[in-house]
Amino acid sequence: MKKSLALGLISCVPLFGLSQQFTGFTYDNYSGVHGMLQNPASVAGSKYKVNINFFSLSALGGNNAYELKNDKFKKFDFSSLKEDRDYFKSSNTDKKNLWLNTDIMGPSFMFTSGKKSGVGLYTRMRTVVNTFNLSDKTFRFFGSDSALYNTPIQEEKLQLKAHAFAEAGVTYGRVIYNTPEHLLKMGITGKYVVGIAAASVYSSKLNVNIDKNDFINELKGDVNARYSSNLDVVDDDFSDVLDNLDNNRGWGLDLGFSYEWRPEKNNWLLNDPTPYKLRVNASVNDIGSVKYKNSEHGDSYILDASGRTTNDLEKQDGETIEEYLSRLETMGIITSNAHQETMKVKLPTTLRIDADYHIWKRLFINAGAIVNLINRDENQTTAQYATSYTITPRLEKKWFSLYAPFYYNTLNKKMAVGAGFRAGMFFVGSGTILSNMFSSKNVTAADVHLGVTMSIYQRDRAKRYKSRTVKEEPKEVIKEVTVVETKVETKVETKVDTVEKKVEVIKEVQITHDKDNDGIVDGKDECPEIAGEVTLAGCPDKDKDGIADKNDKCADVPGTAKYNGCPVPDTDGDGLNDEEDKCVTVAGTAKYNGCPVPDTDNDGVNDENDKCPNTPGKPENNGCPEIKQEVVKKVAVAAKSIYYMSGKDIIQKVSYPKLDIVVKVLKADPALVISVEGHTDNVGNAANNLKLSAKRAQAVKNYLIKKGISDSRISVQGFGNSKPIAPNTTPAGRAKNRRVELHLSYN
Repeated sequence: MKKSLALGLISCVPLFGLSQQFTGFTYDNYSGVHGMLQNPASVAGSKYKVNINFFSLSALGGNNAYELKNDKFKKFDFSSLKEDRDYFKSSNTDKKNLWLNTDIMGPSFMFTSGKKSGVGLYTRMRTVVNTFNLSDKTFRFFGSDSALYNTPIQEEKLQLKAHAFAEAGVTYGRVIYNTPEHLLKMGITGKYVVGIAAASVYSSKLNVNIDKNDFINELKGDVNARYSSNLDVVDDDFSDVLDNLDNNRGWGLDLGFSYEWRPEKNNWLLNDPTPYKLRVNASVNDIGSVKYKNSEHGDSYILDASGRTTNDLEKQDGETIEEYLSRLETMGIITSNAHQETMKVKLPTTLRIDADYHIWKRLFINAGAIVNLINRDENQTTAQYATSYTITPRLEKKWFSLYAPFYYNTLNKKMAVGAGFRAGMFFVGSGTILSNMFSSKNVTAADVHLGVTMSIYQRDRAKRYKSRTVKEEPKEVIKEVTVVETKVETKVETKVDTVEKKVEVIKEVQITHDKDNDGIVDGKDECPEIAGEVTLAGCPDKDKDGIADKNDKCADVPGTAKYNGCPVPDTDGDGLNDEEDKCVTVAGTAKYNGCPVPDTDNDGVNDENDKCPNTPGKPENNGCPEIKQEVVKKVAVAAKSIYYMSGKDIIQKVSYPKLDIVVKVLKADPALVISVEGHTDNVGNAANNLKLSAKRAQAVKNYLIKKGISDSRISVQGFGNSKPIAPNTTPAGRAKNRRVELHLSYN
């Protein structure tokens, strides 16, 4: 922990969840199931007979702490970002918030069950994460440990809250009052909630001051940590959380009303498919809670480490979490209060109100607000939405809508302008896209929503009241036409003239003259003008390949009769003729019968130079792929949690879960190999340390083999105390030197 302990307690810079989902889209009269989530009353008197959501997603993120360079966002280039070049610390002095919110909607539908009622069913998963009260002064220390020394830090009511949950809900809505001028609807949603995970950290007051010799001048305060027990299984990812949901269950409720005013003086409304001048919605959403089993480490602690060094706060080699906390309590550094077995997390309750004004025909403008109803100081475990406001003009038609939300969040304190559209089955939009794409300012927030739906529409109100006229179609008149065919016979006379040919027979005269003096008389010499070979009927053979020049297409080069006197071709010029070359058009080698050296994995490195011939890789890695950083990190973290019996090579059972992570990594990629290195400190005999380090490395190998990893994929070596990574002059340094290192590679 060292000097960063203080920041470690308060610098878990978390995420602040925005209150809007599908920003701007839910106010559309054709938003269907998504409008039902905003206000359950909308399911009654809907535009749809049936509306089905196949999949939709809303994701938002941003902060008031850092600013991303505008050009980076416009090019969607988020790789290799570097502070003070690609992103910068914001100049504001407000409390710092980073925020993220996701809303994933699975298969869901709504349908009109009668003239006055409607029903909906939905499935949904959400994450709401937020932080409060991280001071600007503390934030400025991030990335600069030297600035921390001898600087008093004071934080009050610092809190981090995170909640992920899935839900399935049933909605019922009904028209409860209906006249030509007024319409009132109400709706209710009951939801069954499955808690995925919840966590919170709260400190009402925390004072920190550390000098540059790592002496703690002051470290006092309280830390209240609560998190669901299934998070105890988390290592580097959340893959095991879903397998340990225990009894994380709860119930929730949404209640909503919708009023429409349809003044008779606006006669154009009678023929409009959306016959209101003003619509007002109000609902209270997410009433309810989820009950979790609290982690055994989820307690309230009084912290006082003043007068100690940061070494006292180090977790020692081989020390379990329970042993570590027990030692801190024995030393009087922390004092824990009574443990609570369960933790109750409320749903992010909000009041949602909006007024939708029908300007003319297809044009509307909406003003909406979402008001947080959770007291953040009194509910230390409950993540909540922020109070926010929107103004959204839109063009709305049956098969198409276009909307542009103006969005303001009370914690982010910035106005954003977005855009979106709905076209048939698809919709996509963003509450910030226009601000981010067309402003020269750096980017602090971004969001997107999209989805795929299918709908069966109600008949438009205008069509239901419009008078109909029926026009009788004229009958077809069929006229009979008599066609008379006339056949004309023609006779053609052909005359054939016969021509007699006379053939004169010229007697062959025996010629005995040999004009070219090649020993063959001209009467038998096929080439009488040029001296030639007797075997070739007097014709010459310049290249002496047994083929007369007149028939030799390569008269100057010896060849074969098969190729008309030309040599057997070598199309690819690799020195092997085509009859022996199995790759005629590609230059190769004799070793591979004229084919190039193979590249089995098609990665651009041939098998003779490829150290991973069966796994696609990169030339700079000798044909082996680059190991993902998250995999390297996962194995490195596991290596730090391998503990042995004191002075022995017997692995403690507490290390098995971490070693099983390594087993999982190796089984996921059979091409990976691993080297196990053992190290010790300098205490004791060097020769004995070398033997012990080798035995401890071998113990890890034996465990991996036992779990099904091939012996050939594991190499071991002990280094004793020859490669320290810290000075052996302090207990902390020696603890770091007593280690096992695991290194992955493909060769």
